[in-house]
Formats: sequence, C-alpha cells, structure tokens
Amino acid sequence: MGPHTDRPSSAGGTNEDLVVRLAVGVLAGKGWVEEPDDELIAALRRLYRANPICQQAVSFTGELLHDMLAARPGEYLAAAWEQEQQHHWERHHAERWSCPCGKTFGIYPFSDRRVLFYTLAADGLFAEHATGCPSCGRDLATMRDEVPAGQLGFAL
Repeated sequence: MGPHTDRPSSAGGTNEDLVVRLAVGVLAGKGWVEEPDDELIAALRRLYRANPICQQAVSFTGELLHDMLAARPGEYLAAAWEQEQQHHWERHHAERWSCPCGKTFGIYPFSDRRVLFYTLAADGLFAEHATGCPSCGRDLATMRDEVPAGQLGFAL
C-alpha cells in the first residue's frame, strides 16, 4: 500500500485526518497531552506529510487484531512527534556540563546526585553515553562531584 493523503477514510475525513486523530489518542494515552491544541495538530500534520510510513491507508474492519494493526500509522506519527520533542529538548533545554579540559557534555539528570553524561553530536543532539571524558580520561561523575557548581559551571 502506498501513501493516501487525500483519499477519504472509512471513518470520515481524509486518511491524514484519521491518522492525526489516532496519534492524538496515542499521545493522550501516554499522558503527553490532555487536549490537543492547534500547534500540536499542525505539528502532527507536518510530520504526517514528511513521513511516508505514516501515510499508509487506514481501514478498520471491526476485527480486533486487524484494527490494532491498521492503527499503526497513528502510532508511528505519535512516535515521530515524540522523537521531535526529544531532539528539541536535547538541543535547546538539556543541561550542559564542561569537563575541566573543556569538553562539553549533555546531561540527563535523574536526581541532584545522579546524572548520565552524553557526548554531543555536531547538531547538538546527545550522541553516546559516556562515563569518562574522551579528551582527558577523567571520570565524569567524580569530576562533577568534586567541582563546586559555578566554578567550572554549567553551560546552558
């Protein structure tokens, strides 16, 4: 089956409308959204058009297993939105910490005392999990605990 962005769906509206509604349901079920707003709907429509896997025709028959599989494009669209949100967080909101040697890492905090360190790709996304600095070999967790906040500091 190929993309069907402009064909009416069996549930009314276009396939795009149906897949967007399915994605909103998935995101609501995961607790990401309560009520979709115009910004979310616009983002889902943009992602739908950019991802051919989300454009597969959805047709429900009433058979439970068939209908679960038929709803997959909505699940894929929700996953595309979640990934986009993750990338946005990594690039723009995630904490950064610099080793005394100058190498900067992205930090994923679990608590005040426990964080995961990630090397950064050229585009600002978290790359590989790191426990030691690839530049100087220091243990990152130990170094972060020993350096008072504000001296080497957190780069935002």
